[in-house]
Amino acid sequence: MRKKVFVKIAFMLIGLLVISVSVSAQHQVALQQPNTIPNYCQEQNTWCGAAVGQMIMQGYPNSEHPYTQTQVWNNIQSHMNPLNDPNVNWATCPDELRNSLMDIGSEPGVYWSVFAKSVEQDLMYDIAYWMTKVRYPVATLVWGFAHWVTVVEITTDVNPVTNSNINLQSIRIFNPWNPPCPTASAGGVDVFMTGTNWYSNYWTPDSSTASKWHGNYIAVIEPPMNEGRADAPGEPEEGKVISEKEAQEAAAMWIEKFSLHEKYPRPVLKENKPFKPLLVNRKHKGYYIVPFGYNQDEEEFSVAAVLINAYSGEFQEAGVFKNAIVKYLPEGDALGIVHKYLRDNISRSQLVFNQSNPNAGFCLYGNSAVKQTVLLCMLLMTELSRTV
Repeated sequence: MRKKVFVKIAFMLIGLLVISVSVSAQHQVALQQPNTIPNYCQEQNTWCGAAVGQMIMQGYPNSEHPYTQTQVWNNIQSHMNPLNDPNVNWATCPDELRNSLMDIGSEPGVYWSVFAKSVEQDLMYDIAYWMTKVRYPVATLVWGFAHWVTVVEITTDVNPVTNSNINLQSIRIFNPWNPPCPTASAGGVDVFMTGTNWYSNYWTPDSSTASKWHGNYIAVIEPPMNEGRADAPGEPEEGKVISEKEAQEAAAMWIEKFSLHEKYPRPVLKENKPFKPLLVNRKHKGYYIVPFGYNQDEEEFSVAAVLINAYSGEFQEAGVFKNAIVKYLPEGDALGIVHKYLRDNISRSQLVFNQSNPNAGFCLYGNSAVKQTVLLCMLLMTELSRTV
């Protein structure tokens, strides 16, 4: 991860981005059995790489390497070489994460490698093949090299070991960004999504030309034996937005259709009620966040959320906040916070998610606010992180 400071609310919008799954899945690798892969949060803003390395080393199929996150972070830093990618200020670059896994996570016959490919379907095939063959978790970068996550489960139409062309139907990741994180065991966000959502909203190559990895998708894995490709169906990115009621009904329908509530930790989707959906990115790549939670003292608290495509009602993703309760701030309260920083006539507001600037989760537009929009988003998101 390059050194960026993410804020809590922005990630609650991002970390719940996502999916489309086929009911007729034929091949699945779920590494929670026999592996016991912990779902850890990152203890510092720039420690996503260390958190992912910690999860992976404790999730080996036949053994565990129980290091603290501080130990993993320090080991990664001991391998840092400015000459590896001199024009980018990495907190954890791919080479150093790989070297750390080879150092303190070494075992006979285990050899970690950095895979960089310009075609995402080709790299996804490598991940699917490797996870099927030897059952180790995978580290990969999302949102243009901004963040490390752990891949723990994939579903494809056919076995990638015996087929070189597969369809990625779903993927499950442990996302370590889930502040506040007093200790790693407080847990990250358990996110299950369709392959379509993964390609569309998570896996994006870096836009910076400075990095040696420019234009590539990155994963730290063991080399597979075969070359192949993992496709996924597309989804509409523009169109007429469905209503909030339709989004809520679609979320309930997909929970039943895919039996999302039957697998831990997603029973909370049936144990709690849906709240008012939140529309993000109305004009392009729009989606609804449908929170699920409970009422307490006349306030709504969310423990999970389902993401629905805003134009088709297709399922994108389901996320569960491990050991955390989320409160989505009402729009009126957010507007009040903004006036502390910018006294202007606000004409409209909207929720947005921009992969190149994941801090900007809520933007306002007014008579003189056009040039200040990005700054305003940053200020607001920072303030929101203090209020929830």
